[in-house]
Amino acid sequence: MIEMSIQQFNGKKLQIEAFVQPPKGLTSGKFRDDFKAGQALAEHEILSGWTSIYIESMQQSYFNKKPQPIMALAYPVNTVAEASVSAGTVTAALAPAPVTPVVVTGATRIEAVNKPVQASPAAAPAPVVAVAPAPAPVADNSAQLKLEQERRAMDEEKRKMAQQLEAMTQMLAKLQQENAAAVAAAKAKEVAAATPEPPAKPSQPVTYANRKALVIGNDLYTHVPKLNNAGADAEAMAKSLEAVGYKVFKHLNLDEKKFKQAIRDFRQNLSGGDEVLFFYAGHGVQLGNANYLLPTDVQGDQEDQVKDDAILLQKVLDDLEEKKTKFALAVIDACRDNPFKSKGRAIGGRGLAPTSAATGQMIMFSAGSGQQALDRLGDNDKEKNGLFTRIFVKEMVKPGLSVDRVLRNVRNEVVRLARTVGHEQTPALYDQAIGEFYFRQ
Repeated sequence: MIEMSIQQFNGKKLQIEAFVQPPKGLTSGKFRDDFKAGQALAEHEILSGWTSIYIESMQQSYFNKKPQPIMALAYPVNTVAEASVSAGTVTAALAPAPVTPVVVTGATRIEAVNKPVQASPAAAPAPVVAVAPAPAPVADNSAQLKLEQERRAMDEEKRKMAQQLEAMTQMLAKLQQENAAAVAAAKAKEVAAATPEPPAKPSQPVTYANRKALVIGNDLYTHVPKLNNAGADAEAMAKSLEAVGYKVFKHLNLDEKKFKQAIRDFRQNLSGGDEVLFFYAGHGVQLGNANYLLPTDVQGDQEDQVKDDAILLQKVLDDLEEKKTKFALAVIDACRDNPFKSKGRAIGGRGLAPTSAATGQMIMFSAGSGQQALDRLGDNDKEKNGLFTRIFVKEMVKPGLSVDRVLRNVRNEVVRLARTVGHEQTPALYDQAIGEFYFRQ
């Protein structure tokens, strides 16, 4: 069985499974063990080539948006009829199944199964009785003819398998070349977008009436550990959002009362069809399966108290859905160490729980479940912003990139830089957006 998974593509998880029978004359275990031992057969090469073609075709179809035909597997396999024949009986070789193109159309599950031509088992050779030298009996001529037919069938089978290998090699080379060209073009576009433009005359950023953002940064906590750069992250995000046309409602170091009031006021400013962004930097905690954003005066003596005093993230998302926003993006940079871990029995844990986005929403956490978001890359890192936010504000102002492309660029760069200091941080993305949206076109 061949299995391939794509965890996220346009809000969907793709699972592709292909069930492949072993070639004629081999059991599944023997076929697998020979390959592991380095004893590769032509059938192994065909299967390997087909798998590579499948992967390259998936990239073309889903990521490069160019559906491709897929070459079907075609090699002789054991059939039910052959399995019932005794081990000593010689049977005719099966001809390979015809190679049929299959077009990938975006299905989330595809099964490729060999459908060989059924061959009837040949009759057992008639016994031959030895007598005095005489002209060869008819039975001997029949046996020789049968062996010759089998030899020719095997030669034909090898010839067709060689043709299939050659066709697969050509198709794979073509797909790899096209995919490499697509990747190179995308990189060239990113480099061009990152090239500084000549200085222009200073001008005020244009604010679009249907673009609104709520930005909150909390770092001056009174009862739990303070943070170093949540406020600076909020300042940087607000400035970048204003540069791409958002009307920004910015708040720093909100206690419970002011935090809840800021959300209510923002909700009142929203209209149906708005493009909305909610950014929060500060402490967050997972309690049960829910995520809570912490005001600066949170106590944290008991779990129920935290639930009462903190802000339920899902409530914020539900408010945006109820206002029928055209597009809503929530960016949560709160995946830091558990602020309550030193208070007797720890409340919650590191990171935030996986969540689900409503239709028309995208949600991005600065780190995956159970991971810690880095504030800096080592002691020599003098950046005033955390790793996630510093990359986000740079990517979002690049023109011509859709929002989902920006978020994936952010994730890739965060993963790359975190690994340079031996840390795993993979921003989590939950996508149910419909249509294409841009920070800057």
